[in-house]
Amino acid sequence: MMDSFGRSTSSEGPGMRGTVKGHLLASQDLLVESLYNLAPLLDRVLACGLLSQDNYYEVKAETTPPNRARKLLEVLQAQMDEAGASCFLECLRRCKQHYPRLRSWLSQDAAIQRGPTEQQLQAQLSVLCARLGHAVLPVSLALFSGGKLTQYELERVQAAPTLYQQAHALLTTCLSKGECACRAFYSALDSEDQNLAHDIRSSLPAGLPEGLPDLSVESESDEQSFPIAVEETSTAAAEAHTQSGVLQEVLSLLGAVSGEARLNVCELGVVLGLPRWSVRGALLEEVGVGDGDQLQALVDLFLQKTQDAPLLLSRVRQCNVQRAQLSERGCLLLKLLQEADALLHRRHFLQAGSQDGVEQHRETLETIFSFLLWDCVAQTLEVPAYESGRSVLAYVAELRGSEAVDDALLQELEECWRDGGAEALRQAVRVLAQILRDLHPLRDSLHLSAPGGGTYTCHSRRLHRVTRFQGLPARVIRKAGGGNALSLSTATSEQDAPSLARPYPELCLRVARMLELVCPAAGDVTGPRDSAEVTTVAQRLKVTLSQAAFDAEVFDAGMKHRVLALLEYGPARLAKPPLMQLHLHTLSALEPYLQQGEHHSFRFVLECVQMLGGTQLSYAERTRGPVAIDNGMEEVYYFVTSEPASFLVRVCCHGYARECRFEVRKPQCVRLTQHDWANLEGAQGHEEHVVLAEEGGSVWVRERVVGWLDNLQANAHRGDSPLHDQGCSFKVTSHGSECKVKFIYKNGRISASAFTNCEVL
Repeated sequence: MMDSFGRSTSSEGPGMRGTVKGHLLASQDLLVESLYNLAPLLDRVLACGLLSQDNYYEVKAETTPPNRARKLLEVLQAQMDEAGASCFLECLRRCKQHYPRLRSWLSQDAAIQRGPTEQQLQAQLSVLCARLGHAVLPVSLALFSGGKLTQYELERVQAAPTLYQQAHALLTTCLSKGECACRAFYSALDSEDQNLAHDIRSSLPAGLPEGLPDLSVESESDEQSFPIAVEETSTAAAEAHTQSGVLQEVLSLLGAVSGEARLNVCELGVVLGLPRWSVRGALLEEVGVGDGDQLQALVDLFLQKTQDAPLLLSRVRQCNVQRAQLSERGCLLLKLLQEADALLHRRHFLQAGSQDGVEQHRETLETIFSFLLWDCVAQTLEVPAYESGRSVLAYVAELRGSEAVDDALLQELEECWRDGGAEALRQAVRVLAQILRDLHPLRDSLHLSAPGGGTYTCHSRRLHRVTRFQGLPARVIRKAGGGNALSLSTATSEQDAPSLARPYPELCLRVARMLELVCPAAGDVTGPRDSAEVTTVAQRLKVTLSQAAFDAEVFDAGMKHRVLALLEYGPARLAKPPLMQLHLHTLSALEPYLQQGEHHSFRFVLECVQMLGGTQLSYAERTRGPVAIDNGMEEVYYFVTSEPASFLVRVCCHGYARECRFEVRKPQCVRLTQHDWANLEGAQGHEEHVVLAEEGGSVWVRERVVGWLDNLQANAHRGDSPLHDQGCSFKVTSHGSECKVKFIYKNGRISASAFTNCEVL
């Protein structure tokens, strides 16, 4: 067997072939390289009693991750028997989300000798799927009450649309858990339907090992390994029913549709009061991309932590669901990603060792991933690099330069893609889905970093590029774009490639006409100006976009990048309905962008928020602007805090005036110690400055008169008193947990005023 890096993992020595310890020994190079963070595995192994405290500290004492992995494997080979090694491998399976490189290896364990009950269940899989019928749910509940199935696994069985599919989901789950779970299944089946269990035992296929254990419920070994009680089963059934009812009510309250992807469920979990890291971990643990699966995982997590369904429902009713909703483009991008997810869940991917199936559709998967990452680059980077035919990993590397994308998600995406196995690619879908959700909120919200000393650094989840572009009259743009809008239904009513390709030339032609309003195509463009022939329009668009009028300081580089995607990813390369919907969305977004407006050449930027008095900042967003009024520019921001609070907001603005770029952070604010301020305050005119806040031995002071700060710096330098630049800061005191603040730029300086429910200094 070869791993995804081309190394052999099946070189067992004499006497070791087919054993778990032999399998681990043969794969040591891969394990040492892949177990780069041992903490999750060590915690689970220690909890299972496989390591002594001395062994644990021996492993932790090693100074590098490879040495720690080698020490752990050395202990495994020296001290554990075959049963212990099997238990270790099960611990590794339970931690597989932390080790993307091992997902394919963990699923390719055919060389390991399976227990006799595993072999029996594998051999009888098709018979049991056909005959289990209505017994599948009682058996599932019995396994759940005995701890052999998790709540999520039980819900997944119950959610399957047919009895056959429910049985298949249950049996494959038992097989993935090993010998003990398989024995528990047969015991539960005996308890539920002894006649069916007897028929199944009598139909045992030839070729299985002799002397399979008696799996009747009276067997002593089974009574010890899996006690089943009617009361426990009834309780589990009631709990499962209650939890399912809570999920349905949550779906109803949010207006969510199970198969669609329109919510950032991780953000919703934060709104409901859960830690972001906890919610994200649950959603990336083999949970589907659709809202239904994600909400089910969130409900399970909330109830697991609180055991309080009324509290959950109360918080869902009270929350502002728009904070978790996605933009139209975000929904379309996830819809395209679901095409990749569906491909990875087809039959040949689900079969063990189906690497050939993966390779068969690798090109389609890579095209979908590369387009989605192309769009992520357009969404996040100030000036995206354009290079045709780049790989998925090249896009991931480029995205590492953006603070808008979580580096841990990019790392996991890279690991999964390098692995290349079916399970790793399914995990890559989950990770990319979370990246897309984070980048495409419906509201213009800010990403808030974890507070350090009460300070939250901020950046907008939407990148607002500032350029010298002035815009065009709306009537001129509408005329160039054509009278009748291209219908989305035209592009999605048929699934075949010719139908999808039909509106594509006209779409490209309309985009070309609009862009030529900015700057007509120069050079030799063959073919008539109104030709909708694809190659002619593509050449025309490329010539137009190559001109200086579309350079990054003049024209939005993200919009340009998305227009180039129209040429790079046509229906001839990827015939998927969501792709055409995304191209049509690019056209619909181009028209308002080209119109005249303040959004081209001005933007406020919130740099950070310093909370005072130990309160917390929960949320911030831009709700209005920029708006040009009274010879100035205005924007309104909305803040949500844990309680009525005082906080300092540091803000700047940048833009273009008469073709020249400017950036303003005036009036300026500094922070210094209370001791230093006491020494300097006497030399300062009271009308020349304003003290914003005093806390924790520090004072924040802002200038009122131009030149005051220069005088303060000179006095501070003579007295060796350090001043810490705080940019342009304002103090906000809210009257409740929500407030709005208006920021104004006028005559080269910034000011702020209360908009709702606060006071501003």
